[in-house]
Amino acid sequence: MEMAEYIERSAAIKAAKHAWAKGLEPSQYIEALPAADVAPVVYGRWGTYRFNLETGNYEKQCTRCRNFSQEYGKPYCPNCGAKMDGGDKDDR
Repeated sequence: MEMAEYIERSAAIKAAKHAWAKGLEPSQYIEALPAADVAPVVYGRWGTYRFNLETGNYEKQCTRCRNFSQEYGKPYCPNCGAKMDGGDKDDR
């Protein structure tokens, strides 16, 4: 599967304005812009919890990567980076 290419909105607007000012077609200016460095956003939730006898801490499981973490108060999973904000359902 081929990844989509993304460009920064402000760069596209600037390129289009530059082309229009010269009376040119903006598409070639926009196509010449470099792709932005982006990554897909994945979502998860803090699910099942357990008590870790080795550390003496409570841990919760990320529904995305299934790893347990004691950092379950954070808005993301420290193992897989899933956002824990109740957004789109990417849970497996």
